[in-house]
Amino acid sequence: MHNNNDTTLAFLKEKIEDIRVALFKAEINSVLQLPNNIISTLKVDADGFIWFYTSCNGNYATQVDKEFFAYLDYYQKGRDSRLRVSGRACIIEGCGSDADKTESANLILLKMKIMQAEYSGNDVEKQQTWVDKIKTTFTELLAGSSPVKKYLFS
Repeated sequence: MHNNNDTTLAFLKEKIEDIRVALFKAEINSVLQLPNNIISTLKVDADGFIWFYTSCNGNYATQVDKEFFAYLDYYQKGRDSRLRVSGRACIIEGCGSDADKTESANLILLKMKIMQAEYSGNDVEKQQTWVDKIKTTFTELLAGSSPVKKYLFS
């Protein structure tokens, strides 16, 4: 099972680094919210964390929840693929040299643990066994949807 998670993480890391840009949405249960915005992925580490900056007013950042659930929707125009990642995100405070590199005090560094991912695209079909292809064909005939791969992390 551990090897399967490594393979899955490698697949997701490749797709994330390939697309790189995503729509960020935080699910925070407080009056103060982080804005939904477009982010650029810095890296995906070996533990399954996605690192990125998002915008937030410097004074406002101290009052926002430090941990929350979030979504990243990766999509690139012209490609027939989409990746939606969800998980627990946390604000990295005092990020040292990374904070010094930001040109604006309106950016905060986040890391998000991949807990679930959904990928849909034409290349999913290439990875399927013949039994899965038959199931996919019937599903598409009945539902008219594109092939989707779901990944769950514990």
